[in-house]
Amino acid sequence: MTSTPGNSVIPWESKEIKLEDVPDKIPNGSNVYIGSCSSTPEAVLNALVEHWKSTDIQILQMIPGGNLPHMKENIDRFRTSSFFSLSKTMYLGLEKINTSKKMEGLADYRPMSYSSVPRLLKENIVSVDVAVIKVTPPHKGFVSLGCGVEHTMSFIRHAKVVVAEVNRHMPWTEGHSKLRVEDIDWWVRHDQPLLTTEQLWPDLLKDHDMNRYPQEVIDAIGENLVKLIPDGATLKFGWSPMSYVVLPFLHRHKNLGLHTDVLLEDMFRLHESGVFNNSLKTLDMGRTVVSQAHGSADLYEYLDRNPAIEFRSSDYVNDPLTLGKMDNLIVIEGALKVDMTGQVATDSIAHKFYGGVASTSESVRGAHFSKGGFPIVVLPSKSLQGRSNLLFALPPGSGVTITRSDVEFVVTEHGIAYLYGKSIRERCLALIEIAHPDFRNELLEEAKRNKYISLSQPGYFLQSKYPAQFECMHTTKLGKEVFVRPIKITDEDILRAFFHKLSDHSVYLRYFRRMQSMPQRILQQFTDLNYSSDMALVVLYPPPHLSGNSSELVAIGQWITDPRDSHSVPEMAFQVRDDWQGHGLGKYLFLRILELSKYYYEHVQFKADVLADNQAMRHVFEQAPIPYRKRSEFGVITYTFDLPEKKELVS
Repeated sequence: MTSTPGNSVIPWESKEIKLEDVPDKIPNGSNVYIGSCSSTPEAVLNALVEHWKSTDIQILQMIPGGNLPHMKENIDRFRTSSFFSLSKTMYLGLEKINTSKKMEGLADYRPMSYSSVPRLLKENIVSVDVAVIKVTPPHKGFVSLGCGVEHTMSFIRHAKVVVAEVNRHMPWTEGHSKLRVEDIDWWVRHDQPLLTTEQLWPDLLKDHDMNRYPQEVIDAIGENLVKLIPDGATLKFGWSPMSYVVLPFLHRHKNLGLHTDVLLEDMFRLHESGVFNNSLKTLDMGRTVVSQAHGSADLYEYLDRNPAIEFRSSDYVNDPLTLGKMDNLIVIEGALKVDMTGQVATDSIAHKFYGGVASTSESVRGAHFSKGGFPIVVLPSKSLQGRSNLLFALPPGSGVTITRSDVEFVVTEHGIAYLYGKSIRERCLALIEIAHPDFRNELLEEAKRNKYISLSQPGYFLQSKYPAQFECMHTTKLGKEVFVRPIKITDEDILRAFFHKLSDHSVYLRYFRRMQSMPQRILQQFTDLNYSSDMALVVLYPPPHLSGNSSELVAIGQWITDPRDSHSVPEMAFQVRDDWQGHGLGKYLFLRILELSKYYYEHVQFKADVLADNQAMRHVFEQAPIPYRKRSEFGVITYTFDLPEKKELVS
């Protein structure tokens, strides 16, 4: 109940007003905060718009959605100031109602990170006269803000008047969602079911770019993303729909945590099935933490008095220091464009806005603070208009939301690029590798012209797709778990480090001569491969998911064809680091190479040159389950192997 200056108390029932009385409580010229998404007070907003005397009202809203009747008015009556861009991506439907001339000036976008909003209010940079909210019916002196906690409490604290739309369909949510009834000045009753996601943004869901991409592109991105998410991780998602494409691929995961801005339908289903159980979270253990939610009627029912879902303010959800207290926090952010140095644009391209800064920058920083955590940037390699989303440079005017020093993983349907701490040369090569094939040559040539990469880089890797299907785990005969994958264009540094950990004797056995260094031209020959004709497998330890991407190369096996002679016999070679000899990796790589050869039907033979005193390699070849011929000349034994037809050689 509200206290008056005379210390009298106004009973809750006495503060009830009718919808037609609402405009009298909101003076002309007011800055009016309203809740977002499913917590938008539609009835009060409609009453305000229908009152023809209401004018010069500025609506403050975090994420607009729903019917938005004020957006159908002219600038003299209503304006909207949002923390998410009121662009075509959000208001496709309004373009059918209003001409561009009539809509001009109706909306302002404030590019602020979400955790900074309370400061804007505290320092009166943004002022609020009236807060209009949607709440549950009261219980024991409190109401619940339900699905829309976000920054509502901060706006209420700074508002002169608080008007509540009381709706029995609003779920009573747990966490920091409770408001004392005495903090509400006036309330109206309006028992209408909450708008579902489809009702909030019908045109957006139907026409949004992401929903127009081929399903195979979306699925490929999701499959690449899920490779980076281990069991027990805590996930935080950005606002872009692209960040959610991994959700259908999480059903087999265990003990995941969830700490994110908004709870959506697919997240709710994973929560209901036990995938998100928050059992291993190091902060808010056992509880999913969100600041708002929208979805189906089933989701709203699930939220009602559910102690497993805790609603907190957006500044708590997005505080980088809070995020840093959670171990293994993985942040997934959708992007619009990425340049070759790793700069990421998420809210604008050139001078056009498509979204909002929202929580991107603070989430990325929080992931870096997290022990075992990291951020992931995700985007399709090509836009629906047929242009590359991976560019040599961002278009002038584009906002850089994630700096090149903060970017870590970038994922497209063509693969995963790890950029954190990498050089410009390594970043270019990694991003070109996951760019759309239509643009890879162009990006490579532009990088060469600008001296980002060496002019001597052959670019053979552009002629084929990285064969991710050949990646696998392997346990050595001494019990070490290693990761085996095809070599990548970005492996020059780990290959150089591998060379310098070999003994002089091992170098001599492999290269038939003494070598003190590994020149770049040789590194390029090893790493810049056309996978449709050549192959090299590297063995990494510890596996990347256990080492935070600081794995070392401990063995390599390869076959190389002579590009000058299409009829030449591919030549195999193997090398195991001295301290890893005895693990059986030479034999494993030999058999694995033979197994993979069945995908290369033009190869019917392999050959290998081995020094006569290389007893270990000779033993591997001569004990293999495959026919061979050998000849010796000047201390070098040449083995020739006739390949079997599609025979399984490796279990």
